[in-house]
Amino acid sequence: MTLAYLATMATSSVLAASTEQLFTFSTSVNIENSIFRPNGHLLLTTFDNGRLYTLDPSLAYPEAELIAALPGATAITGIASIGTDKYAVAGGIRGSYHYDNETIYTVDFAGNANATIAIVATVPDASLLNGMASLPANPHIVLVGDAVEGCIFRVDTTAGTSEVAFSDELLTVPANATLPLGVNGLKVNGSYAYFTNTARNIFARVPISDMGDKIGDIEVIAEVNADAISAGYDWDDFVLDAASGNAYVAQSSSELVKVALLDGEQTIVAGGANSSALVGPTSVTLTEDGKTAYVTTRGGTVNWVVYYGQVVEVQL
Repeated sequence: MTLAYLATMATSSVLAASTEQLFTFSTSVNIENSIFRPNGHLLLTTFDNGRLYTLDPSLAYPEAELIAALPGATAITGIASIGTDKYAVAGGIRGSYHYDNETIYTVDFAGNANATIAIVATVPDASLLNGMASLPANPHIVLVGDAVEGCIFRVDTTAGTSEVAFSDELLTVPANATLPLGVNGLKVNGSYAYFTNTARNIFARVPISDMGDKIGDIEVIAEVNADAISAGYDWDDFVLDAASGNAYVAQSSSELVKVALLDGEQTIVAGGANSSALVGPTSVTLTEDGKTAYVTTRGGTVNWVVYYGQVVEVQL
């Protein structure tokens, strides 16, 4: 359990950034997560029968191209880089807040146009694997949050082993939660693992060892502000911008929020109530210069208009 709160709930300020929808699926596809490849293309995990897509955001009219449908999965969630153009991906058979056959795959381009897909581990004790991050000192090892079990799994993609790295109350779903999803987004920077907990409406960090063990108390950096909670908003995945000292968080159902890592100050960067710019944001990636974010969405309905999964460019 945490002993320190770095910030309490606060009213968000608003900064209207420029947004442009680069791509939207023509059918109901939920884009769950995203990551940059070295060539600047995005990889997109989806709930589309285990399909992994790629998209080149530099094109005038980008299109999502299928990389592979991962075997034994109907939905794929977390993704992390574990080597040069090599990635670990979590996937399983999607149910109602419970997945079966939770599996860790590797997707290895190895300088080739086509990727090699492999199943490297199963996680039999997992219920709903979500956010994923590799360990800087041991990049073949990934931490994966379980949004139902309220714990962090450690998976060795070389040895094919999985185990619980650590648990904590602040990773779990509270008894009175309306949305039963605990730890959601997960990133590692330096000696800290950062995470969102959707049901608890928090963004937090915890000190970890080189092997991903918890070595200190969880610190809550920020909470979803009261007005947003009242409107039914919650936090999904995020990206860290260590150079600026900020995180950019996908705030469902329609916003991108900047959170200061030092004191938890929040700024709404893009989107807003009844906006179709970001319809159900799920994940965020950031260019190296920190000037452009790419936000993925699951889609939804705004003012009686149905939108499908989007990739949206946000100029910061």
